[in-house]
Amino acid sequence: METLGSEIKKVRLENKLSQEEFAERINRQHHLAITKGMVSKWESGSIEPKTRMVKAIAETFNVSVDGILGLTQEKTNKVETIAMHMDEDLTEEEVKEIQKYIQFLKSQRK
Repeated sequence: METLGSEIKKVRLENKLSQEEFAERINRQHHLAITKGMVSKWESGSIEPKTRMVKAIAETFNVSVDGILGLTQEKTNKVETIAMHMDEDLTEEEVKEIQKYIQFLKSQRK
Protein backbone atom coordinates (compact mmCIF):
# COMPACT_ATOMS: atom_id res chain seq x y z
CA MET A 1 0.00 0.00 0.00
CA GLU A 2 1.30 3.41 -0.95
CA THR A 3 1.74 6.07 1.71
CA LEU A 4 0.14 9.49 1.57
CA GLY A 5 3.57 11.02 1.03
CA SER A 6 4.45 8.70 -1.84
CA GLU A 7 1.09 9.44 -3.50
CA ILE A 8 1.71 13.18 -3.25
CA LYS A 9 5.20 12.71 -4.69
CA LYS A 10 3.75 10.62 -7.51
CA VAL A 11 1.31 13.43 -8.41
CA ARG A 12 4.15 15.96 -8.35
CA LEU A 13 6.47 13.85 -10.50
CA GLU A 14 3.71 13.01 -12.99
CA ASN A 15 3.37 16.75 -13.51
CA LYS A 16 7.16 17.15 -13.83
CA LEU A 17 7.36 19.73 -11.05
CA SER A 18 9.93 20.47 -8.40
CA GLN A 19 8.64 20.64 -4.84
CA GLU A 20 8.76 24.44 -5.06
CA GLU A 21 6.82 24.53 -8.35
CA PHE A 22 4.28 22.07 -6.94
CA ALA A 23 3.68 24.30 -3.91
CA GLU A 24 3.50 27.47 -6.03
CA ARG A 25 0.90 26.01 -8.37
CA ILE A 26 -1.36 25.00 -5.49
CA ASN A 27 -0.83 28.35 -3.77
CA ARG A 28 -1.76 30.31 -6.92
CA GLN A 29 -4.95 28.37 -7.44
CA HIS A 30 -6.10 28.16 -3.82
CA HIS A 31 -4.49 31.17 -2.15
CA LEU A 32 -2.63 29.00 0.34
CA ALA A 33 0.87 29.32 1.79
CA ILE A 34 2.39 25.92 1.11
CA THR A 35 6.19 25.91 1.13
CA LYS A 36 8.76 23.66 -0.51
CA GLY A 37 9.66 22.46 3.00
CA MET A 38 6.08 21.41 3.68
CA VAL A 39 5.95 19.41 0.44
CA SER A 40 9.25 17.77 1.37
CA LYS A 41 7.92 16.79 4.81
CA TRP A 42 4.68 15.45 3.31
CA GLU A 43 6.60 13.33 0.83
CA SER A 44 8.97 11.97 3.46
CA GLY A 45 6.11 11.20 5.84
CA SER A 46 7.44 13.51 8.60
CA ILE A 47 4.11 15.31 8.65
CA GLU A 48 0.76 14.81 6.98
CA PRO A 49 -1.02 17.61 5.14
CA LYS A 50 -4.25 19.00 6.52
CA THR A 51 -7.45 17.95 4.82
CA ARG A 52 -7.80 21.26 2.97
CA MET A 53 -4.29 20.80 1.54
CA VAL A 54 -5.13 17.30 0.25
CA LYS A 55 -8.31 18.71 -1.30
CA ALA A 56 -6.30 21.54 -2.92
CA ILE A 57 -3.81 19.03 -4.37
CA ALA A 58 -6.66 16.95 -5.78
CA GLU A 59 -8.39 19.95 -7.35
CA THR A 60 -5.21 21.51 -8.69
CA PHE A 61 -3.95 18.35 -10.36
CA ASN A 62 -7.32 16.81 -11.23
CA VAL A 63 -6.85 13.65 -9.17
CA SER A 64 -9.17 12.06 -6.64
CA VAL A 65 -8.75 12.55 -2.92
CA ASP A 66 -9.24 8.78 -2.58
CA GLY A 67 -6.28 8.24 -4.89
CA ILE A 68 -4.06 10.57 -2.88
CA LEU A 69 -5.10 8.83 0.33
CA GLY A 70 -4.31 5.47 -1.22
CA LEU A 71 -7.87 4.21 -0.99
CA THR A 72 -8.86 1.65 -3.56
CA GLN A 73 -12.29 1.24 -4.99
CA GLU A 74 -13.95 -2.13 -4.68
CA LYS A 75 -13.11 -4.06 -7.80
CA THR A 76 -16.01 -4.48 -10.17
CA ASN A 77 -16.84 -8.01 -11.20
CA LYS A 78 -15.57 -8.40 -14.77
CA VAL A 79 -18.73 -10.25 -15.80
CA GLU A 80 -20.94 -7.46 -14.48
CA THR A 81 -18.86 -4.93 -16.38
CA ILE A 82 -19.25 -6.89 -19.61
CA ALA A 83 -22.97 -7.32 -19.00
CA MET A 84 -23.47 -3.64 -18.28
CA HIS A 85 -21.75 -2.71 -21.52
CA MET A 86 -24.08 -4.98 -23.46
CA ASP A 87 -27.27 -3.44 -22.17
CA GLU A 88 -27.84 -1.15 -19.24
CA ASP A 89 -31.39 -2.47 -18.79
CA LEU A 90 -30.40 -6.00 -17.77
CA THR A 91 -32.17 -7.37 -14.73
CA GLU A 92 -30.28 -8.97 -11.89
CA GLU A 93 -31.56 -12.37 -13.05
CA GLU A 94 -30.28 -11.74 -16.60
CA VAL A 95 -26.85 -10.78 -15.25
CA LYS A 96 -26.79 -14.05 -13.26
CA GLU A 97 -27.68 -15.98 -16.43
CA ILE A 98 -24.82 -14.28 -18.28
CA GLN A 99 -22.48 -15.21 -15.43
CA LYS A 100 -23.61 -18.84 -15.64
CA TYR A 101 -23.08 -18.86 -19.39
CA ILE A 102 -19.57 -17.45 -19.03
CA GLN A 103 -18.76 -20.12 -16.44
CA PHE A 104 -20.10 -22.75 -18.86
CA LEU A 105 -17.88 -21.38 -21.65
CA LYS A 106 -14.86 -21.51 -19.37
CA SER A 107 -15.62 -25.08 -18.41
CA GLN A 108 -15.57 -26.06 -22.09
CA ARG A 109 -11.97 -24.93 -22.59
CA LYS A 110 -9.51 -27.67 -23.46
